[in-house]
Formats: sequence, C-alpha cells, structure tokens
Amino acid sequence: MLSIEKENSRVATTKPLDELFTNVGQKFETETVKHEGYRFDYPLRWLRDPSVTKAIGFRRMKFISEAIHGFPFTVAFEVRYYNKEKRTYEKFEQGKLLQVNLLVNLETTLQAFQEKINDIYLEYAKQYNIDEGEYHLDIIYDRKNATVKFNRIEDLGEDVYISTKYNNLAWYRFLRMLNQPAEYP
Repeated sequence: MLSIEKENSRVATTKPLDELFTNVGQKFETETVKHEGYRFDYPLRWLRDPSVTKAIGFRRMKFISEAIHGFPFTVAFEVRYYNKEKRTYEKFEQGKLLQVNLLVNLETTLQAFQEKINDIYLEYAKQYNIDEGEYHLDIIYDRKNATVKFNRIEDLGEDVYISTKYNNLAWYRFLRMLNQPAEYP
C-alpha cells in the first residue's frame, strides 16, 4: 500500500464519489480498445496532489457509439414460371434481405423501400419471362394524418405469378418505426 493510500484510508469523507487516484496503473497510450470503454488521462499534477478533496467533474464528454442506422427486412418471394426446357410449370421461393435505412427522412425511406421491392419484382419478371399480370408495391404516406398505406398489387394467375411474404417480426418493426399500429407477432 502506498503512503498516500494509508493516509487517505484513515480519513472519511461525505462525498458521493470517494476514490483515490494515483499514477499507479496509469496508461499513457493513445490507442483505445472498445471493450475497455472511454480512455481518460488524468492530469499528472492532479494525480500527484495528496489531498482528499479530489472529485471528478466532467465538463463535457461526447460518447460515440457504433449505432445501427437501419435494420434488416426479410421478404420471401414465391415465383411460379414456365420452364421451356421441361415444358412444365415450376415454382421456387427465395428470400431477399433488404436494409431499411433510418438516417434519412421518412419519405425517402419509404420511397427507397418501395423501389427495392419493385426492382425485385422486375428482376424476377425478366429472369423468368413473366409478362402476364401486374406486380408492384405502392406506398402512400399521408402527411396530414401521419398514416402510411401499403398497396401490394400482385395478379396471382393460375399458371405464372410472383407473390411476396413478409417476415412478421420485420414487418412489426417496420410499422413501429413508422409509428403505425402493429401487433407483436
């Protein structure tokens, strides 16, 4: 035990934060490690002061975290198409992972989401030569009432079609982000 620690261990204080700071174990590295937290170098003059009246008072501290600025949204697409080689109708399902960006304003987020879904519809229609029916998503945002309406247009024919299934939890989170009523799945 250091002599300063012996002296201060006999003195009781009423401060809410009563700790002893010495330069023992003091790091003078500039590198920060995420799991160790925020690195704070105490001034040496303050560390060498043997008085008990030391207290920490941060004037300004800025915490920077690696915040998540979006969340994943999973959409399953079911496509039924005509296979020319086998001369039969075939069906497959494939999930697409979309990233919903929260750094931009609401209308931009909704428009980007709508464009992503519509691009996937178009991609599958071109890839599997589906020229029958109409497939797209319309998102209508009413600023006056702060409501969002989703119109999913999918002409589900008997032979060829594209349909979507949304992940319940992702859909719940998306609606909650939009401040819309939603029930937890």
